[in-house]
Amino acid sequence: MGKRLLDVVAAALGLLLLLPLFLVIAAAIKLESPGPVFFRQERVGRHGRPFRIFKFRTMATAAAANGPQVTAAGDSRVTAVGAWLRRFKLDELAQLIDVLRGTMSLVGPRPEVPRFVEHYPPEWRERLLSVRPGITDFASVRYRDEGELLAAAADPEREYIEVVLPAKLQYALDYVDNPTMGTDLRVLGLTLRTVFAPTLPSPRRLFMNDSKLWSRLDQLMSAVHPRNRAVATVADGLVILVCWHVTYLFRLGFERWQPGRPWYDDYVSFGVVAVYLVFLALTGVPRGLWRFFGFDDFRRIAIACVLAGLTSATAILLAQLAGVARAVLLLHPLFCMVGLSLSRMIYRLIAEQARAQVEGADGEPRRAIVLGAGEAGRRLVSGIHRRDGWIVLALLDDDPAKQGLRIGGVTVSGTLPDLLQPHVLAGATHVIIAMPDAPDALRERTLEMARQSRLPVLTVPGKDETHAQPVS
Repeated sequence: MGKRLLDVVAAALGLLLLLPLFLVIAAAIKLESPGPVFFRQERVGRHGRPFRIFKFRTMATAAAANGPQVTAAGDSRVTAVGAWLRRFKLDELAQLIDVLRGTMSLVGPRPEVPRFVEHYPPEWRERLLSVRPGITDFASVRYRDEGELLAAAADPEREYIEVVLPAKLQYALDYVDNPTMGTDLRVLGLTLRTVFAPTLPSPRRLFMNDSKLWSRLDQLMSAVHPRNRAVATVADGLVILVCWHVTYLFRLGFERWQPGRPWYDDYVSFGVVAVYLVFLALTGVPRGLWRFFGFDDFRRIAIACVLAGLTSATAILLAQLAGVARAVLLLHPLFCMVGLSLSRMIYRLIAEQARAQVEGADGEPRRAIVLGAGEAGRRLVSGIHRRDGWIVLALLDDDPAKQGLRIGGVTVSGTLPDLLQPHVLAGATHVIIAMPDAPDALRERTLEMARQSRLPVLTVPGKDETHAQPVS
């Protein structure tokens, strides 16, 4: 119930805030090519019930009906505007409509077309379809470069069914078996990071790898004493005040924000903040620890905001303060609900990252350089990159045609001899040789070169090998 309430509130607010962007996207789609703004396609939802998903159209109308049901990078059916929308995942924003309708959730396994659902393992199907599908999940983050991965395959649909789909389903099963608020927050945070900052280096490669910094931060965020509640109350008051002004901005725009407010509006805003803080205290919101924010805390915030909003609006109307916009009185509780919840979500994300760094919950990541960008290398990257503690830093291959190619989100950034270059080895912890079908002489030379890196070396097994063995 709490997850559904959060979905409805977030989707409604998102649609309101993103309406100007939606209008711009709609105009761009219509100006570039004839046809509808939205692309509707049948997907399989909760308990196997079909529904038609909303997406902004990214292909020419006639071309969209033909061709494969997966889209690889460079697909000729995609329009120029569509390519831009796909790059920043803006075409997926229309699915907020599906969230509001109840056919989807913000976080959950991505809904598939019936044809691909037929390939679900029978023993997994019921579990995979037991939850609402989502706009994003761990698989969406992991396979953000899915189009490029499929473009490198001879048969994109077969590659999707045999390689990508099974990996996605494993992520989906992990989510279905462990549906927590913390998981949803991590998915949303990772999604925002990959969309808006996909090339940022990992925290361990920035100043944030300082264990003393994380330890101190963990201590500060874990401390529980009366002063924390006072700080939390002040922070909540600032959020409520900011939401008041943001609501005015949303209602009037930048040009009319100041001229459109009555002279007494600042006094009213402080009174409104006081009313909200009283109801937050009555519902026990300040007693909740931000680092353990969950659905129960969200429920209390929602109740407090609704009651405070009704009380404030009633008092303002009885006082005949006609200068205060009625739309502000209506929307402010919703903005506060989202603002107070979002501040706690961000706090929890930072707190969990600090605790993970201090305790080493995630372990030291293994950063690999993969030698060989052929079929074996591509499948290897698809299976381990950013999964189970592995990060693939670079692919190396002697084929000139593969230089600069991105495979599974990793760039082929040089030839095999480049392995011994200091800038290539920087930060690496392992070397993996993914050349099982190469001639024995070439594999031996590559293995000897890998030994010179003085890093642990692993190999993808060849036809005559039963398993990969580390090389000392």
